[in-house]
Amino acid sequence: MDKGIKLFKVFGIQISLNYSWFIIFGLIAWSLAQGYFPQMRPDLSLTTYWLMGLITALLLFLSVLLHELSHSYVALASGIEIKGITLFIFGGLARISREPSDARTEFKIAIAGPAASLALALVFWLSSRGVDFLMPGSVISSIFYYLFLINGILVAFNLIPGFPMDGGRILRAAVWKITGNLRKATRVASVTGQAIAFLMILFGIWQILRGFFFNGMWIALIGWFIHSAAARGYQQVLMKDMLKDLRAKDLMNRDFETVSSDLSVQNLVEDYVLKRRERAFLVSDAGKLRGIVCLEDIKGVAPDLRDSTKVKDIMTPEAKLEMASPEDNGNEVLSKLSSRNIRQLPVVEEGKVQGILCRGDVLRFLHLRSELGV
Repeated sequence: MDKGIKLFKVFGIQISLNYSWFIIFGLIAWSLAQGYFPQMRPDLSLTTYWLMGLITALLLFLSVLLHELSHSYVALASGIEIKGITLFIFGGLARISREPSDARTEFKIAIAGPAASLALALVFWLSSRGVDFLMPGSVISSIFYYLFLINGILVAFNLIPGFPMDGGRILRAAVWKITGNLRKATRVASVTGQAIAFLMILFGIWQILRGFFFNGMWIALIGWFIHSAAARGYQQVLMKDMLKDLRAKDLMNRDFETVSSDLSVQNLVEDYVLKRRERAFLVSDAGKLRGIVCLEDIKGVAPDLRDSTKVKDIMTPEAKLEMASPEDNGNEVLSKLSSRNIRQLPVVEEGKVQGILCRGDVLRFLHLRSELGV
């Protein structure tokens, strides 16, 4: 979801196009130009059909964007940061920085998207009727009527009570409100979502066997996507629940070794990497943290240049380092590791390094908790 084309920002939120969006945009424009509009308006030219298809496909994705922006606006108003919105092959995705803190906030965020789509459906229906009245037979009316239909379908589809769809989040909010347990609520919504997704996959296969290959394949793909997202959503909540009471000081490695910034890369390889079998080392001079050097930094230096290259030439300097405090909880630590896609964090207190925390330490802890069933 992070790979694609950055377009613009709304409410400070980066809007992006995933490369897969071009596939579905082309398919929708083609199906409208070759199927829907010729059936609805058989009196027009092929060029007009294609122009209508392209315009309608763009307005459809604008509708999807407004749907996601509605979720995002309510989330922002509730103090939840939005990392970005991406349009992709299955529609749109708003990436939130954290889960809502209570069931009421979850419900408000979840209902905002369908409410926006319902409002758009009403606007397009009124616009279609208005254009029909003012300009009978106008192609604009046909475009607006299709957008009225598709936004209505989006409302109905998104309200299916299966996570991660909006209806599933509304179900989760209801169960969360009743039980007071987010983990249990997510489990209920996730299982429901996976069951619905499984039925969609079966229905898609049945459609393919009946000869409706494209429709069946599309339904099955959407079912597969929902099933994967529902299972992953529950695992993420489970993981966050495991980490919430843990601190960086509980996960960090206190037995770390520092290297000098003037050490040659060749000596770093021979005396530290190969002997200690570690992938990262803190760089320190006279007890002051200078940066961190990783295996990836070393691999960027040609073997014949390692003798003449110093650690300070390839390290990530202290000013650019992401750091953790010993009291940061596990979720804060994981967020810092993930947001910059880094593998190690120095754990610093009052300017002094207390330890080093690696992504592998967090993953091993989660794996151990999972094996023990706690």
